[in-house]
Amino acid sequence: MSIVPASVVGAALDRSESDEVRDAPAWVEAIGRVGLVAYGLVHLGIAVLAIRIAALGPRSGAGEDGHADPRGAVALVAAGGGFFGRWLLGAAAVALVAFAFWQLRAAAVGFCWASPEERWRKRLGAAAKALGVLSVAYLAAEFAVRLQGRRNAFGDTVREVFTYSAGRWAVGIAGLIAIGMFFSMTYTGVRATFMGDFVPEKLHGYRWRLTLITGSVGNLTRAVVFCVVGILTLGAAINDAPDAIGGVDVALRTMASHTVGAAMFVITGLGFAAYFVYCCMDAYARHP
Repeated sequence: MSIVPASVVGAALDRSESDEVRDAPAWVEAIGRVGLVAYGLVHLGIAVLAIRIAALGPRSGAGEDGHADPRGAVALVAAGGGFFGRWLLGAAAVALVAFAFWQLRAAAVGFCWASPEERWRKRLGAAAKALGVLSVAYLAAEFAVRLQGRRNAFGDTVREVFTYSAGRWAVGIAGLIAIGMFFSMTYTGVRATFMGDFVPEKLHGYRWRLTLITGSVGNLTRAVVFCVVGILTLGAAINDAPDAIGGVDVALRTMASHTVGAAMFVITGLGFAAYFVYCCMDAYARHP
């Protein structure tokens, strides 16, 4: 029995590639699809770093000191690509911005093909994805210009935020939003609502199953990581401990220390690798 709701399947079957309603201009959509693949490649880079950490330890020399996060993944390209890597990161930044614009426009006026009860949730999800993609685009642009990152910049910014009276409240709200994303992404992964975003004619047979499995696994993996990031951020706000805030890498190390150890890096790495495959299928079959 399929876990895909009948409403999702029905919405997909009611559409075709020739629909007049588009969520972005055709040229933005074309570049954005490349950006979606680049976004998936960042997750693949995190997967490689996570598995390398599990095999060789946290000081394996991968990325920036072996950090399994978007910055570490971008650093892999910057370190290994030389001058070509610099241009590649620049092109990736442009494509990521195009995809973010596509998603922001979809968040504002898009998903007209979706049912009314699904439209608001998809628009919120598009807005959240746009913010995540823009953060990766910033990293790619930073490395393209400097060929190195500033890992301490995030920590310095957080400590500065804590100096303001409303800073801790803002950080706490950010933590709650990340925890909220956990519930949204878990619903997406379990109910496979993302399958309604695709042109059904492009996903016959094994492609449908591959997209379903990798999308569910990838979204659930990201949901758990988001939850841990949110909990750490909220705890930092409550305890007035800006140095306790961390991103994906800190979340993975926290989960590893409280669960199955290094095996958690492998499990999470496989989940991020699945999300890369899903992004490729998404770029190929996403509704215009």
